[in-house]
Amino acid sequence: MHRGMMIGAGVLLAMSVSGVAAFAAEEEHHAKLPAGPIRDRHELMEGIGGHAKKIGQALKAGNVKAVAPEADAIAAAAKKITALFPPGSTHKDSRAKPEIWTDWKTFESDAARLQKDAGDLAQAARTNGDVDAASKQMFGGCKSCHDSFRIPKEGE
Repeated sequence: MHRGMMIGAGVLLAMSVSGVAAFAAEEEHHAKLPAGPIRDRHELMEGIGGHAKKIGQALKAGNVKAVAPEADAIAAAAKKITALFPPGSTHKDSRAKPEIWTDWKTFESDAARLQKDAGDLAQAARTNGDVDAASKQMFGGCKSCHDSFRIPKEGE
């Protein structure tokens, strides 16, 4: 086997192993969450993250057409966010900060902003609009909400 191919294969193997390890860690975390709104919101947010990742990949590949359905899925999921954070729905393994409930209006506004921004991104992708600006707006809103309302993972 050519040395370059061996190095490439080694890198792919390392990436696969680290991806499997990350998936296993996420599955373990998910299993610790109680059934009901805490686990449901974790699943919803993981789904949003998956769609966001696909948007990022599509943008890097220059595949703007692939952005709209992913952004539409985020907009639809965003409608469900606040219902999954009833008062008292806390757990030691949840990454939800108490500020969600002490600053509910801002949290509610951030969820509505995600719905709007994702819809705007989908529309921009469909109409050859400014997808770059729309994606920056949506991802900026994600970061802002996470900074305010989500406990970072170790190392974040």
